[in-house]
This record gives sequence, C-alpha cells and structure tokens, in this order.
Amino acid sequence: MSSNIKVRFAPSPTGYLHIGGARTALFNWLFARHNKGVFLLRIEDTDQQRSTEAATQAILDSMKWLGLEWDEGPYFQSQRLSIYKQNAEKLVSNGKAFYDTDAEGRKAIRFRMQDGVTEINDLIHGTITFDTSLIEDFVILKADGFPTYNFACVVDDAEMGITHIIRGDDHISNTPKQIALYQAFGFKLPEFAHIPMILGEDGSRLSKRHGATSVTEYRDKGYLPHALVNFLALLGWSPGNDQEIISITEMIEKFTLKRANKTSAQFNNTKLDWMNGQYIKNTPVELLTAEVKRFFEKSGNATVEIPGEWLTNLVKLYHERFKTFQDLLNQTRFFFTDMIEYEQAAADKFLRKEGIGALLKEVHSAISQVDTFDKKKLEDALRALTEALGVGFSKLAQPIRVAITGKSVSAGIFETMELLGKEKTLKRLDYAIKNLCEISVSARF
Repeated sequence: MSSNIKVRFAPSPTGYLHIGGARTALFNWLFARHNKGVFLLRIEDTDQQRSTEAATQAILDSMKWLGLEWDEGPYFQSQRLSIYKQNAEKLVSNGKAFYDTDAEGRKAIRFRMQDGVTEINDLIHGTITFDTSLIEDFVILKADGFPTYNFACVVDDAEMGITHIIRGDDHISNTPKQIALYQAFGFKLPEFAHIPMILGEDGSRLSKRHGATSVTEYRDKGYLPHALVNFLALLGWSPGNDQEIISITEMIEKFTLKRANKTSAQFNNTKLDWMNGQYIKNTPVELLTAEVKRFFEKSGNATVEIPGEWLTNLVKLYHERFKTFQDLLNQTRFFFTDMIEYEQAAADKFLRKEGIGALLKEVHSAISQVDTFDKKKLEDALRALTEALGVGFSKLAQPIRVAITGKSVSAGIFETMELLGKEKTLKRLDYAIKNLCEISVSARF
C-alpha cells in the first residue's frame, strides 16, 4: 500500500455517528482506497465534559458495521496532551503565541493571529479567500492543559502525515486559523476539500425531526449496511450515467473528488427505503434469514424456538414485499403472537357483513379436514368449496385474510395459512365466526 496519500476521519465522541459524519468517513475511505493510500481514524476526545466511552464505542461499531475499516488508529487526542503542550510552548518561544492569564490566575496559551489575506484552493469549491484581520488572537492550549480543536487538529494532521483533509463545509470557517498555525510551525499544507452539507427533505439542515440521524438507528431499524453505504455515497457524489445501485468495488474504482457536488445534498427517506428494498431483493434468502433471525431476536421475538426452515420460508414468502427488517416484522408480527391487531377498516369491510359468518363456518369445516396442511392441499380444498357454494374465490379470500392476519393485505393466502399452521388458523377463524358483530381492535386467543 502506497503512503503518498493519507486521509483521516476524526470524529468527536460526544454522541453517536450521525449521517453527515458517516458520509465524511465514507468519502475519506473511498478516496484512500481509490488512490491506494492510508485511511486513519482519530478520536478527538478533548471535550472532557461531553466525550463518553459509550459514544466512542458506538462510533467504532458503526464504522465496522458500514465496512469502513481503518488502516491506522484509532488514535485518541486525550492521550497526546504532552505533545500539544510541547508544540504550544514552541510557538511561545518563537514569539508566535503568548501566555494569557485569566482573572483566577490560570494560564492559557493564545496564538498571535497575523493580519492579511489567506487563500486556499479547495478541491471542491475552488478558490476561497479569507481576511485574517477579522480573526482575533485565539486560545490554542487551555489552562487545564487541554488543546482547543483547531490547534490539536493541526498538530495531529501534520505529525500523522495527512495529505488531504476531506470534511464537511461547516469547517470552512476553521480553515484560516488552521492555515495560520501550519505556517507558524513551518508545516507543509495539506490539500483541503469541503463537502457540502446534507439537508433534510424540506431543505433545512438534517436533524432529528427528519427521522433517524445516526448510523446505529438505521442499523436497528433493519437497513442493510451496503444499502446505506450506497445511499450515502450518492449524497454529494455521482459515479456518472445516473447510476443508482453501485457496488463497493465500483465505488472505489470510480471515486474522485472531481465528481463531488458543490451544492448541498438532500436526504430522501423514500429513496433510501427503495434502495434498501433493492438490496434485500438481490440478497439470497439464506443470507437474509440469518440477518432476520438476529433482528427478530433483538426485537423480542423468540425465534430461537422457530425452526430455521420455517423462518427461511417466511423470508422467501415476503422477499419481494419488505424494504427493511422492521418492515418485515411489522408485516409478519401476527405469525409470532396470540394477539391479533385488527385493522378496524378491514374488519368493518370484510368481517362485519351479513352472511360472512356462515361462509367462514364453511371454510373452517373444509380446512379442518385437510390432513397435510400445505398450500397445495389448502388451495384444492378451498377451490372445491367455492365451486360447491357457487361463489368466486375473492368472496372467500379477503374474509379469511382479515380473520387470520388482522390485515386486508398480506402474502398469498394459502402460503400464509400453511406457515401459520392448522391450529392457529382454525382458532382465528373460530374467533371471527363467534365474535363478528363485536370484533375488537385486538383479540387474545
């Protein structure tokens, strides 16, 4: 691996890894992989009041889940205090910084900002000019011995050999201070690339009110990591040709900053759901079943007692129907419980009607006699019943569906009955027959 190109992702562990941070990590990772360079992880934990071990672990777990493995690190700024102190004192001895004593007699070190014009050639935005006379002298080492963000960032990036700094454009305002520090030390300047912000669907800055904002939330809602990576890559970058589904290998091959957008990207939950659904459809049922089992167990469904073959059949039945694992759980919850949540409108439309009780009694009687409770035998029995009664199958299908699932929409009715099993199917039909006029929103059997 060549070390000509070296980039870093440097999150602050004051919270979970949010979508904006994950996108920054991904762009750095792709840039490193495309250029056969090094991707370094640094945890900027100098905010002692807000940094937590739980947040640090969540960041590491999120990155591993996304597949963004780092080549170096993680380095922790809190373990590098002596390095920052030495460098701050070096600037004092060179007259480029000075001690500043506060009212309580504590000494901080403040950097002397020079008036003038600073210019950078940003790899995304082009030339950006700053008037440094508008920037006051600023603290680089606090009285408690901890460095400020801009100072620690420059010392680390220079010492760690970072060649390109790819970060959100909310950091543009930090750049003139950092360049001044690079110049004061005589360090070589890295290249800067500031990625536009991610906005919510309403055009405002992405926040909690737009839905989930952390990687762990998306993981816990049952999204696939590669789908989320694909989605994040297209927030501010394009592989060309309006391509939407793109493998990691192809991303690495095509990733350049020249293809990065200069304008903000908009987060679209509908598009993410669609994309995740595409990944689910293209994932073999066997692989999905293992993921579904883990997800269902975490959600409190005792899938340990469920035969693997049964769960595989469930996933196979709903393979084209669900967009996230949470979506699958919502659609199939009736399989795992003795409590049916009836959709009120469905119950009103298909169960509370004259003659439905008698019809369901015929269904109950017909399928009671089915020995091998599989879709083929069930279909044969019910098709024979419709012929005997002289009614179309749709007359039976919806009342049966609502009676056994509580919903007006489900997977195929014969496959559903087979997976539900004879005992549960008959119990639910029996309940519907006996309680048609007073069917409640939920019922326990």
